[in-house]
Amino acid sequence: MDERVEYPSFSGVMTFLRSEYIRPEEAQKGEYVVIGAPYDATTGSRPGSRYAPNAIRQESVHFLYHLTAIDGEVIDVVTKKRMKSKMIGVVKDAGDIRVYPSDVMRTTDSIASGIETITAAGATPVTLGGDHYIAYPAVKGFVDGMRKRLGREPRIGYIHLDSHLDAYDNNETWGKYYHGSPARRISELSAVDIKNMVWVGINGTTGVEPYEYITENGGTIITIADIEQEGVEKTMGKAIEIAGNGTDAIYVTIDIDVVDQAFSCGTGSYIYGGITAVQLLDMASALSKANVGAIDIVEVSPPLDPSGNTSRLAATTLLSFLKPRLFEFDK
Repeated sequence: MDERVEYPSFSGVMTFLRSEYIRPEEAQKGEYVVIGAPYDATTGSRPGSRYAPNAIRQESVHFLYHLTAIDGEVIDVVTKKRMKSKMIGVVKDAGDIRVYPSDVMRTTDSIASGIETITAAGATPVTLGGDHYIAYPAVKGFVDGMRKRLGREPRIGYIHLDSHLDAYDNNETWGKYYHGSPARRISELSAVDIKNMVWVGINGTTGVEPYEYITENGGTIITIADIEQEGVEKTMGKAIEIAGNGTDAIYVTIDIDVVDQAFSCGTGSYIYGGITAVQLLDMASALSKANVGAIDIVEVSPPLDPSGNTSRLAATTLLSFLKPRLFEFDK
């Protein structure tokens, strides 16, 4: 049995799932490389998401009891399917990207460079934010890495799970680069066509300008009402089809505030009436079957949820996405 599981979940060095620690430049083709972006200097509400990468890692370790059961075999009590763990070597952890709290552009370049390195190697970046701004440099780095990998200009689809559009152009206080603008900045990248961008779980109110920018330019908005009416399977199928239409890979960003405040209180800009925790896990499972080339989860603020529930939900969401890579399923 792998020596990582000898430690209780509350002790030892915390990497995601106690996976092997590597440097970004050591990433290899086929790996899923977890990397932290502990940056929340552009958050416009309650800060604290800089502490999320390590908190999510901490919560992920609790699942090792199931992932490394006797003989590595577990059973899904709902589907009755037996599964054998094959997690060793599939997931790696590259630690945290260097960030600069008082320098947003330097941080942008640093995050983009780290993600580019992992992507160019043929690995899949799994980024732990940080506030939602980090999605922009992460996508920028993903595009640059795909360009190196393919030897040509890539086409990238984009799925944005969030209660908010995050498509403001220029905020009076925060300017063009903050956690309310990443989707807008991403839409301006040459490899991204807004017609391949889908916002899922949108709720509440928003500014008219960003809403019209998306709808008038061919972007797709799937609201909480659409999900309630059509269900997760249908709406996620639609999102994956649109984002994947003619693209080389899909980038997925998950803002934990897409989930109702009752299930994820540890976030800065929470919304009442969002999706449930179970719906988020179902969405992650649907995404696990799509051509997702990179994924992030953002806006988890551990200081706002001392229970650890929100961090545990973030870790579980990533495990739902990674599940087909972690297990072999009996036919």
